[in-house]
Amino acid sequence: MKVARGKKEIKQIREKILESALDIIVLKGLDGLTMRNLAKKTNMTAPNLYNYFSNKDEIYIHIVIRGFEMLYADLKAACDLHADKTDRLRAMIDTYMTFGINKPRYYDIMFTRPTPKYNDYIGTPLEKISEIEYKISMEIAALALETAKNVMGPDAGDEILTRRLVQIWSLLHGMITLNNSQVMGYVAETAEQIYEKIIDEFIDSLQISS
Repeated sequence: MKVARGKKEIKQIREKILESALDIIVLKGLDGLTMRNLAKKTNMTAPNLYNYFSNKDEIYIHIVIRGFEMLYADLKAACDLHADKTDRLRAMIDTYMTFGINKPRYYDIMFTRPTPKYNDYIGTPLEKISEIEYKISMEIAALALETAKNVMGPDAGDEILTRRLVQIWSLLHGMITLNNSQVMGYVAETAEQIYEKIIDEFIDSLQISS
């Protein structure tokens, strides 16, 4: 008689599936992720995979959710460590950079590759699951806006705050991408010092504009 798997074992198997799927997406793109390829990598049968996830899109969404959960937890922890508003903003910026550099597989899928987003799943059976990722990403944006507004002052309007958020986000994304592609090293040997100076200048500009 076959014994039912316990919750801990089921969780471990799901983790194994997600990690294996992430490896495949990084190497072959989302189109390269098939249940057959995933079954081979996890030493499972394709029918058995369907006991844990309904299809490859659900697997992909869970990977993205995990990425945003990790990023939000890191940013919130960095924010809560500092009472000073400027130190809090700097810590969040540094944390975002660290996430992008130390977790490039997740960062690539979350922000770089042209992978499906929440709007692509609206009206589909996966809309509710995708909405989880959307809500977490919006919580991250709200935390960033609130932190920036504290530095810029109460007179900073929503339009200015949004523009500044896009500015620093684009700046950080560019720096992370250049670092992860190992291109920056050909231009500047002291990339880390340059990054720090650029961030210092950005934060100073916020305080001046406030």
